[in-house]
Amino acid sequence: MAYNGSGGKRLCTATDIDVERDVIHTISTPHGQVQRIVVFKKNGVQAMVEFESVESATRAKEALHGCDIYSGCCTLKIEFAKPERLNVFKNDQDSWDYTCK
Repeated sequence: MAYNGSGGKRLCTATDIDVERDVIHTISTPHGQVQRIVVFKKNGVQAMVEFESVESATRAKEALHGCDIYSGCCTLKIEFAKPERLNVFKNDQDSWDYTCK
């Protein structure tokens, strides 16, 4: 899918089973540098991943959309998200800012 001009550095992923932030990071990093991740656990699991570039986000979307995290489950549904930048208030199991040292 081509970049549509909004939210290109951010991806929203959804799965039907609880997935931790570190798993999202592990599957995202081969496609580009991850800057921030926020996981929401309401009505399933949604995670937002902010990449350093539109190109990285596009590569991740093309490679991961429709794939299973685990064999036969946790199918990823990925789309571009609208926020310009993810807000991470603290680094914990559900959110992380990888740009902070």
